[in-house]
Amino acid sequence: MTNEKWMKFCPQCGKRTDDLIDSLCRECFIRTIQLIEPGEMKVSVSICKRCGAYFRGSERTSIEDAVVHTVSREIRRRYKNRLERCMVEVNQIVRNSRRARAIVTVTVRAEIRGVTVEQTGEIEVDIKTWTCNRCSRIAGGYYAAIVQIRAQNRFPADDELATAVEIAQSSLSGEEFVSRQRLLKEGLDIYVSSMECGRRISRAIVKRLGGNFTESRRLYGRKDGRNIYRTSFAVRLPGLREGEGDLKEKM
Repeated sequence: MTNEKWMKFCPQCGKRTDDLIDSLCRECFIRTIQLIEPGEMKVSVSICKRCGAYFRGSERTSIEDAVVHTVSREIRRRYKNRLERCMVEVNQIVRNSRRARAIVTVTVRAEIRGVTVEQTGEIEVDIKTWTCNRCSRIAGGYYAAIVQIRAQNRFPADDELATAVEIAQSSLSGEEFVSRQRLLKEGLDIYVSSMECGRRISRAIVKRLGGNFTESRRLYGRKDGRNIYRTSFAVRLPGLREGEGDLKEKM
């Protein structure tokens, strides 16, 4: 049995204990830890007024991700080598309709010097409006490639054009986009944001509807000392649709 005469004591509360952390008892040590300090944790995001997506700088994000990133970074900066684990969980987001901000309730669990501390508090997020690069390009009619839907010795049928548009939209990834569509007497032109996107769409259309495609590119201009090219993908659908050849033979 430990002799209380030789036990250490906490200078904060006077409690006798051999379990001291940074010269304080466990309870007093926990009271010195402030995981959530709203005034110091500046969180801001931008929302695109066109597409409604959230951004941190130019990086697409969400309010939740922005809060978790900022709070985790601030806690790690503040406690440095003493911090062993940290987990930030977003519990609730309340948007303020009168001001461009959101109040986010978070729970933080951290292990510091072997002691688990859990705290819940609120973080204010400033929300700024802007137009993201993708939407700016769409609004400006930007394109890097054209997918030209044509058919051999005929005009593409309405359902073929509808399928091509559906394929184009479903083939997009990341920041890619279709800037516009143009119906011509010989077919449909689909303007897309990148050469890779145009090639992917062309392959998918041919795989679905048959035919083949070729590509060509022309010099559009120069930017920052580099040549800028635009690529055309000529998709040629078969002269006869599936089943039409058999029908003509019977006739």
